[in-house]
Amino acid sequence: MREKLFWWREQWRWKKRFIKRILFYSFLIWYIQALPSDLFNDPYSTVLVGKNGKLLGAHIAKDGQWRFPPSNKTPHKIAVCLVTFEDKNFYYHPGASVKGICRAFYQNITRGKIVSGGSTITQQVIRLMRKNPSRTYSEKMHEIILATRLEFSYSKEEILNLYTANAPFGNNVVGIDAASWRYFGRAPENLSWAESATLAVLPNAPGLIYPGKNHQSLLKKRNRLLKMLYEQGEIDKLNYYLALEEPLPDKPLPLPQEAPHLLQRCIQHGQKEQLIQSTIDEEIQTMVNNETEQYALRMNESGVFNAAVLITSVETGEVVAYKGNLNHTDDNHAFDVDCIQSSRSTGSILKPLLYAKSLESGLITPKQLLCDFPSRFGTFAPNNFNRQFSGAIPANKALSKSLNIPMVFLLREYGQAKFHNDLKQFGFRHMNKHASHYGLSLILGGAEASVWEINSCYNSMAQHLQNSDLAKIHYTGTAEKAPKLNLNKACIYSTFDALIDVNRPDEENNWRAFESSQKISWKTGTSFGFRDAWAVGVTPKYVVSVWVGNADGEGRPGLTGVKAAAPLLFSIFRNLESPRRWFQKPINQLTHAEICNESGQISNRYCEQTHFEYIPKSCLISKSCSYHQLVHLNQKGTFRVNADCESTSIMIHKSWFILPPSMEKYYVQQNPNYHTVPPFDPKCTSNKPENIMSFIYPKRQTKIYIPRELSGLRGKVIFEVAHTRQNSTLYWHIDDEFVGTTSDIHQISVQPEKGKHKVTVVDETGVVLAELFEVL
Repeated sequence: MREKLFWWREQWRWKKRFIKRILFYSFLIWYIQALPSDLFNDPYSTVLVGKNGKLLGAHIAKDGQWRFPPSNKTPHKIAVCLVTFEDKNFYYHPGASVKGICRAFYQNITRGKIVSGGSTITQQVIRLMRKNPSRTYSEKMHEIILATRLEFSYSKEEILNLYTANAPFGNNVVGIDAASWRYFGRAPENLSWAESATLAVLPNAPGLIYPGKNHQSLLKKRNRLLKMLYEQGEIDKLNYYLALEEPLPDKPLPLPQEAPHLLQRCIQHGQKEQLIQSTIDEEIQTMVNNETEQYALRMNESGVFNAAVLITSVETGEVVAYKGNLNHTDDNHAFDVDCIQSSRSTGSILKPLLYAKSLESGLITPKQLLCDFPSRFGTFAPNNFNRQFSGAIPANKALSKSLNIPMVFLLREYGQAKFHNDLKQFGFRHMNKHASHYGLSLILGGAEASVWEINSCYNSMAQHLQNSDLAKIHYTGTAEKAPKLNLNKACIYSTFDALIDVNRPDEENNWRAFESSQKISWKTGTSFGFRDAWAVGVTPKYVVSVWVGNADGEGRPGLTGVKAAAPLLFSIFRNLESPRRWFQKPINQLTHAEICNESGQISNRYCEQTHFEYIPKSCLISKSCSYHQLVHLNQKGTFRVNADCESTSIMIHKSWFILPPSMEKYYVQQNPNYHTVPPFDPKCTSNKPENIMSFIYPKRQTKIYIPRELSGLRGKVIFEVAHTRQNSTLYWHIDDEFVGTTSDIHQISVQPEKGKHKVTVVDETGVVLAELFEVL
């Protein structure tokens, strides 16, 4: 019996030990897994900061709280204030304080209710993690156990960071970063001792005391903490008394909204609820905001309500300022539209790209004469903005004056499909239709682009000229490599050189007289109907792009690049750091060539006045001067002659600068030194028009019926001329309006209106052929 009893006792002891072990290991497993991998899963605000860490803007969290993503370190003053006020033994206890618990237990017993929790900062982190459950003794025990578990997994600094990132600071402010900006308008590391102490006392009773509520109670709490800091030697007597004199904030401050459209763009691109470190230069951004908002006040009087400015660094491709629109809230004027990313008509802003590509292809030299007279290209009849014509104008001046007709001629010769493909290579993604859709109007604003695309293209050109690695313009993170810019450096340099001479706004016209003035290559653009005003400026340091207009596309008289966008562009450049030197000339891609003074082309043997200048090597393949010819005159020099009517022994042989009649008509008005070549002697029958060329169609007094096409549009008719010199160039006019040129095959497609007309054809020697016809 005794042995049996002994056996039962041993069995019971073994079972108790087994149960204890089971309970112990169960507790241990629970203890190890008690903390979730993510202690806090609350939604964060999206926060945008500048290059130097200054807050540019924030978007409230989806639960309506201002809760910034946590930082990696709690500022020293904040840490000292929090530990002093909340948990003096924070750095020494294992998560819970026995002394604090006993004190709280005594206070609760003596008062008959829970008045104190005796919680450490670690326990408060647990409480915040568990969403502030009701205060009970069992809950307190659970909290203590989790607090010790937290101490095993996190360092004291990390625990303090968790607390400062998730503690409530009154109103709808959570976390020290949001609190610092909401109450003091500064980052927490820039706060004074008084300001740090103010924030440190807020989590103790966030629903009762915060700036703007119970001012005196908050002041007493803050001052009591400041006294504690003084007594423990954290601040000296002078700083203590100065801190006591610092006023409390009256109410929460609005958060900065320096770049709201960039913040929205970041959110749209998957950076929601993140702390976004941008490349924005805070000082430049503030300057751009001020300049744009002040300038907008003047533009508003003209019915123009929107504007955008983008500034990028040439060296790095970083976006240093991003002003997507004006910072207003009136929904009537679409201030929430990011006009930097919006697709808008380009106006003339693409002309420099055509000029550069034409130089690169050897189509022109920098100062080669381009046609500038009233012209029609099928149904397209462009006009210069000033309604004036030069007849012929150097290409670089046509660019700097932003003349439309010379650039349309140049695009037609270069090839609109080819240029359209170039633009796609340059990154103009909004031009998503076929080249034929835009036609020759492509160079005058027939296509659309964004401020971002314009800036990116000009920045790539400047970077390429600087011999730097091409980087895409970017506003966050590391720059992506940009596709290789397929454009010759010498052509870029010549283009920028031509753009220096663009006439600046009135207050900038005498910029060359001042040594302090910046050299800027710049270009404006104006869309049809005065809907978009553009200006882009380039220096070796920055590319500045400006757009002014109405986001809804409403046009306004006077909304031009020169009048509306250029003043803002130069206002901004005046506030930017000037580069020490201009772009270095790419000598290895330039050549010293002899150029004809009058035509701007590579000189031929008949050019009497020439000079040498550096031009891109690619221009060497361009044709030599096509305007200087050797003419044969009679002895008096009054008529041109040939061997049919004058003895070669008495002819005068002279080099002559001869422009086609269409060019000559307007050129002579602005160039009084130009001398028209004498006419042919009537006795020289071989030079009569009928002996040189004749109409194949139309014949004399032809009546023409032009049927409509299947699309319902009026069709076209083809005129044709035969010339004794097949390779001659013919200039076609209908009713004294130029319609085109032909070479080799002298056929041209025209679309004359109903009625009687006159077609006139002139060859490069001045021989004129005309015929009347009627369209039924």
